[in-house]
Amino acid sequence: MVRPTEGERHIRFGEFELHTRTRELHRIGVQEQPFLVLMMLLELPGDLVTREELIKRLWPSDTFVDFEHSLNKAVKRLREVLGDSAETPRFIETLPRQGYRFIGSVEKTDPPASPHSSPKTKSDKRAVWISVGVTLALFCGIAIWRFSRRESESPVLASEVLPLTALPGFQAYPAFSPDGNQVAFVIEGDKNPGIYTTLVGGEKPLQLTSTAADSSPTWSPDGRQIAFTRYDGKSLSIYVIPSLGGTERKLYTFAHSSGIANEWVKWSPNGNVLAFSEENRIDLFSIADSTARPLTSPPNQNHDFGAAFSPDGTRVAFVRGSVAGSAEDLFVAPASGGEATRLTFDNRWIGGPPAWRNDHEIVFSSSRRGLISLWQISTSGATPQPLAGAAMASAPSISSKGDLAYVQQISNDNIWQVRLTDENRQQGSPASVISAKGRNFRPDFSPDGKKIAFESDRSGYWEIWSCDSDGSNCAQVTSLRSETGAARWSPDGRYLAFESRLKEHYEVFLVEVPSGMPRMIPTYPGADNGGPNWSRDGRWIYFRSDRYGRFNVSKVPLNGGTPVEITRKGGLFAAESPDGHFLYYSKSEESGVWKVPLTGEQLPGGEEIQVLNKPAAWESSSWALGRNGIYFFNDENAPQTNIEFLPFAIGKRSLIVSVDRCDDGLAVSPDNKSIVFAKNEAAETSITLVKNFR
Repeated sequence: MVRPTEGERHIRFGEFELHTRTRELHRIGVQEQPFLVLMMLLELPGDLVTREELIKRLWPSDTFVDFEHSLNKAVKRLREVLGDSAETPRFIETLPRQGYRFIGSVEKTDPPASPHSSPKTKSDKRAVWISVGVTLALFCGIAIWRFSRRESESPVLASEVLPLTALPGFQAYPAFSPDGNQVAFVIEGDKNPGIYTTLVGGEKPLQLTSTAADSSPTWSPDGRQIAFTRYDGKSLSIYVIPSLGGTERKLYTFAHSSGIANEWVKWSPNGNVLAFSEENRIDLFSIADSTARPLTSPPNQNHDFGAAFSPDGTRVAFVRGSVAGSAEDLFVAPASGGEATRLTFDNRWIGGPPAWRNDHEIVFSSSRRGLISLWQISTSGATPQPLAGAAMASAPSISSKGDLAYVQQISNDNIWQVRLTDENRQQGSPASVISAKGRNFRPDFSPDGKKIAFESDRSGYWEIWSCDSDGSNCAQVTSLRSETGAARWSPDGRYLAFESRLKEHYEVFLVEVPSGMPRMIPTYPGADNGGPNWSRDGRWIYFRSDRYGRFNVSKVPLNGGTPVEITRKGGLFAAESPDGHFLYYSKSEESGVWKVPLTGEQLPGGEEIQVLNKPAAWESSSWALGRNGIYFFNDENAPQTNIEFLPFAIGKRSLIVSVDRCDDGLAVSPDNKSIVFAKNEAAETSITLVKNFR
């Protein structure tokens, strides 16, 4: 054994002794990445060291790596060195899906101090220990590289992160050709839209279609055709077109709900079927006989979409989410039919279909830890691991060569204001009043007009924020780290009601401003309940719920009690008229605004009447009640949006102002002298290519 020298530490466990200076383990030397795993476990003997902590230490933040496989391999090699067993461990215990724990007895000994050296303080020793660790990490990095070259027939190539094309517009839906040499994608927008193909590494893209409603290209296994979907406003159709250009051919048409994401279609590896989403389930369309059969059967108020076949064609991965919105998770089902297996339990938005890396690993896009990014999971159900460097990423695609492509999105929405000379005429030009990076929308004025509440993702999660009406003194109201939004002030300005999805369903919450703790308002268990708004007297909270299958408006007493259903023919967001005589509301299935008379107990007292055919369905916050009428968005001239006014009394609509790229959210000040609305300042999607994805 080597005699201890100054700056060296020996750590004994069982019949082993580790020399930190020489990196020698008694009788056996540990030279590669397993050494770093061992060092981390020995730093905290008896404590759990999570897989995330190990990954963060072992791989740089800008590395694309197969975390699951690499970490498992390192631990396996370390056990071989130590003569340990995963089934009956003496030293390293596995905590499934969590990490590892060193369970052997540990004795730490410091070398004797030199007679000529001064006593070291604890901080001095800690500094030496950290210095030694950094040095060891550097040497281990070299050893890992040498080891990886010995282990493989050819050296591992470094990943390159490159833009796929430099085209203008919004690029989306990347899909690799079977040989991995080309990518099909979609350009969205008003200039040269359609489906394109391009060679990986350059060349001018080839335009195959020129319809703005085309999406989701997918290659046939022989590379000769590309299937895609086209939406005509009422139905969705599946087409095929030669991959070198030519005449397109319609295969299948089915009804499409504008509120459901089901535009994706995927070809099976054997070329016999196409998988797509119809009536909230995954269907398989037979190329041979042009018939479709259901593959999945989602529970009530759930929908399945984004199907993707495994490389061997035996399984289909897909996304299952709530019809209400962004509570989504990853599932896998046998391609021949049968029960689906749930892989994730996040209840978070998933950005597009998953991509199979091989027959056992799936890459998917999720907001499971804040902003949307890429994750990898084993079909055995292990904990998802992040792909470093792939932030704001969705719709991944992986080629047969191991390249990765995904959509990267940049979006910035701010709150703007237009002042009014009277209820239907603007005063001056619109101006930005609340601006920040990220998305800020769905504003609401406080009753005194001095505050504006809105939802924002500037903290990395959707939360409620509040600013003075001039945009100053902004403060975060909630910190739920969830999908939180749709805030509405109480008539006395004391509370904000809002929706948040902490678990599987949205619920209605209440928070006292400025520093109260949010509390949930009990409504209907097991349903999506959201979109709250107040009665004029402040005693009731209106909300939407899908407890009977479709969304309708109900109300619940502020201080607790049994909810009362208000609408029966659909309802999404409701607001009482200033005089309290009518309830106005929008719907999820149809564009427009309806009204129904109210009795003295705020109960409906007659038949509903449609008063507007705008705004679009699901845009619940794109209209607001003023003193004498309704302000609303009209997007018939997109990308410009008209802000218009319709009097309660018989009269015609009047245009107030036209604005580029309005987003969901419009509110009128209590004095009727200004309107605030959400406006998209910047939006860009591009396709990023990661070559030699590891």
